[in-house]
Amino acid sequence: MDKEKLKTMIYKENFYKMQKFKYYILFTCFFVLSLTIFGQNLKIVNTKDLIGISKKYGLNSALEKSGVYAYYLDVGRRPVIFDIDDETTRELIKHIKNNKPSKTIEAFLVAYALCVQNPEMATMLYDYFDREKDELINYNPVPERNLSLEMSQNSLFALIENPLVNTDSLLFKYYELWNQKIPFYLQYYQQGLEEKDRAKQETLMKAYEQCNYNCYILQRFLKQMESPLYDQEKMEYHQKNLVSYLRNGFAISKKEVKCSGYENNNIFKTIKLSKNYNFIGDINFKKELKWKELIRGYNKTHCGGGFLMFNGEMGYLSLSCYYDALAAHGVSYKLELKGNKLIIYRISSWVS
Repeated sequence: MDKEKLKTMIYKENFYKMQKFKYYILFTCFFVLSLTIFGQNLKIVNTKDLIGISKKYGLNSALEKSGVYAYYLDVGRRPVIFDIDDETTRELIKHIKNNKPSKTIEAFLVAYALCVQNPEMATMLYDYFDREKDELINYNPVPERNLSLEMSQNSLFALIENPLVNTDSLLFKYYELWNQKIPFYLQYYQQGLEEKDRAKQETLMKAYEQCNYNCYILQRFLKQMESPLYDQEKMEYHQKNLVSYLRNGFAISKKEVKCSGYENNNIFKTIKLSKNYNFIGDINFKKELKWKELIRGYNKTHCGGGFLMFNGEMGYLSLSCYYDALAAHGVSYKLELKGNKLIIYRISSWVS
């Protein structure tokens, strides 16, 4: 093939790529613009779709779609789906065994374990954390600013409150795993001792301190279980290597997960719709004026819009708006549809 033909072919190929890219940009701009113009920056999720999403894309995707995130472990937050679709919740719990462990899945499982009496829960928890342990064996990330290695106390509470005869052995295996990682992070800790920059110093030292933290609380939980695997000397050793403000000891406590659901006695308002609807998902939100009044102010460009999850006649609505780091507000509601009436119960509101 001569050079001229080759140049022509390359030119045509690049030309078509550029055209496709232009169409993509135009489509994206139109899509984003249409969301703003028509006020449709409201994410709507039907709980019945979550099973299919989990099967096709994985449980992690389904949970994030339903508003469950890893940080729930740290705050003891209850997944909303517990309150509006028990059947789908139980089905998603069954999917855990076929999915790779993640902090999002852990948050979902632990919240369920702390709230629901289930004779199979002990085995489910053991199997999950046994698989997670195997995932951690070769997990040795280099320290960085947002890296966190801390184990969740709520996860450990879920395990010891739903024990099998070998649950303490599993905790001790975790202890050994984290203890083996300490020498790797000691080198970074020692670098941190010489570092003058405060932020860099904290980053370099944190992983070592968190490995010791995990070893320490695992020994504390073994003690609480009255396990023969508990070792007072080991616990005291790791306590000396915690971050300075924890070295004098701290309480082990469970972040309480609200297990009773949202009370249906705090009615915020009742919206009269233009016609009867069978399900919340059938409502024509673009045409219902009373609905528009409810979300007014939350569908502006600087706001996060909203999240609506529904199951038949029951639903959950979260609205938020962020002006800047220090000026934000939001509100969440539980919804109940009865014909042409949408009953709205206030769950919570916040301002920062």
